[in-house]
Amino acid sequence: MKTIIILSLALSTANLFGQTILVDEDFEGATFPAGWTQTSNATDGGWLMGNNNSLQSQWWSIGAHGNFIASNDDACDCDKALDYLIMPPLDLSTLTSPVLQFESYFDAGSLSGGTEVATVEYSLDNGITWNLLQTIVGTDDGAWDAQTVNLNSISGNANVLVAFHYFDDNNWLFGWGVDDVLVFELEGTDLELSALLMNATVDVQSSNMVAGSVTNTGLNTIQSFDASWTIGTTVYTTNFNSLSIPSLGSYNFSHPDLLIFNTSGLQTLEVSISNVNGMTNDFNSGNDSLYFQIEAVDYATLGNREYIYYHASSAPPNCPLVLVCHGYSGTAQGIMDYSQFNALAEEFGFAVCYPQGTLDGSNTTFFNVGYDFQNNQTVDDVAFVEELIDSLQAMYSLSEQDVFCTGMSNGGDFSYMLACQASETFKAVAPVAGMIMQDIMDDCNPVNEVSILEIHGTQDNVTYWQGDPNNNDGWGAYPSIPNTIDFFTNMFGLTALSSAVFPDIDPTDGSVVNSDKYSQFGSCTQVWLYTVNGGGHDWPGSDGNMDISASREAWVFFQQLCDVPVKVPEYNVSKDRQLIRIVDILGRETEFKKGVLLFYQYSDGSIVKEVVVD
Repeated sequence: MKTIIILSLALSTANLFGQTILVDEDFEGATFPAGWTQTSNATDGGWLMGNNNSLQSQWWSIGAHGNFIASNDDACDCDKALDYLIMPPLDLSTLTSPVLQFESYFDAGSLSGGTEVATVEYSLDNGITWNLLQTIVGTDDGAWDAQTVNLNSISGNANVLVAFHYFDDNNWLFGWGVDDVLVFELEGTDLELSALLMNATVDVQSSNMVAGSVTNTGLNTIQSFDASWTIGTTVYTTNFNSLSIPSLGSYNFSHPDLLIFNTSGLQTLEVSISNVNGMTNDFNSGNDSLYFQIEAVDYATLGNREYIYYHASSAPPNCPLVLVCHGYSGTAQGIMDYSQFNALAEEFGFAVCYPQGTLDGSNTTFFNVGYDFQNNQTVDDVAFVEELIDSLQAMYSLSEQDVFCTGMSNGGDFSYMLACQASETFKAVAPVAGMIMQDIMDDCNPVNEVSILEIHGTQDNVTYWQGDPNNNDGWGAYPSIPNTIDFFTNMFGLTALSSAVFPDIDPTDGSVVNSDKYSQFGSCTQVWLYTVNGGGHDWPGSDGNMDISASREAWVFFQQLCDVPVKVPEYNVSKDRQLIRIVDILGRETEFKKGVLLFYQYSDGSIVKEVVVD
């Protein structure tokens, strides 16, 4: 963070790259910046500092941008009509071409007849009256945008207040994030690479244009420049000439050399400009480069079935594979977007595949688990995913042991079906808002034990927590979630239970999460239930409950499973052995109690550790 010098309540000028700098604030400090002020009627404190995790909320997500400052109307739902973030007083009396630049995160969202507005305003009477400098155009694209405001209209004044004003239209709307505020004097020749105009996700083998925007942040007209891009070691450079970009003017460019990815994964693209007007260096070389991370995914087919495959660039050989299945009427693209499993794959080094369901008789996408109203459907989705996994393992040398599946709603129902009917393929499944059809449960006879994590809301209005044993809704009969967990814990002989409550990180989401984890000494098999008390038919972390991320919890569950069962020590147990005593974890002799970890000592020297829950 650059030093801000305060003198007589006015910010003195500094010199950076030969330019006069009046304000340079990145909000990375622990406290509100010196000299800055704010006015607000909001009950949450108005403009708050932090990062995207601490400042975003259920209905207003914010792209990562380090630390920044924001006014969040969604989280507060309070009066934010007068949220002014005010810079220290500016002395523009000797400047002729002052400019304000900053990074903005603003959607210009509308809801219930209201539309939020973000403006940059100025005051020449110490904040008594405010006048418009520029209205910010919202983008709602999940990205931060570079903004430039010409301050020529207020140059020559000695005591100027400039403010960021968020207006919630007296409604419950979203918010505005601001970062990297810079006020400086235009001088000389300077061209800024201000934005990259590209998609963050591209298809493998597709041809992609490297495009961007430059802004003339100097006084002299820009007539030419070079643009270069690179991923890895090869650099592609081209020249743009015969231009006439005026001061503060912008120019969008497209590089003639196309970007093509041969494999999926995350790659970092570097784009830079140079040779501005034939100069070795322009006025400020610090604004000549930008970096952009691109996800290359494989939109592929197997026979007449579609799927999306992402092989993390961080994944080692023989890496795990996770299938992520969409819900009824959903798509592979949709669940890839909201589950954010690609980012997890990069973080932990695995491959992820999003199968696409087929269309039922009502032209709705689904995975066939035998819903009652779909009794004429014959598609075999179990065979499809097994063939898909075989194909992916052969093409990408994936692990044959560490294969997992998770899914939302219908995708969660399908996960249960795979646990019963494809147990030799899948090591574990993690249904979210899913259920097991009663007829699948009745016929469930897996060859191998498949570990299960269920994440489910008690107020789920689609897949009922209490089940639908009489098929009142027409999907088909299915048991309650607690009965489902009991079914698998009994089948696998899991009696040890540990329970916990997750921190209520977001008190505004109307729900809290607790966990019940069943296991057994000597077995790698585990069955976990995450109960979202007050939660609905949601994928936590994306929608509904924000205390946990369903995606991350699913992977953490998969990752911690052991590969080889721990062998239970063998004792020469006589048929007439006798129980000597029962002790608790502190070694105190006690009586038998349900739901408590106890140690049973027998006359043959054996000790059995057990929690009896039934």
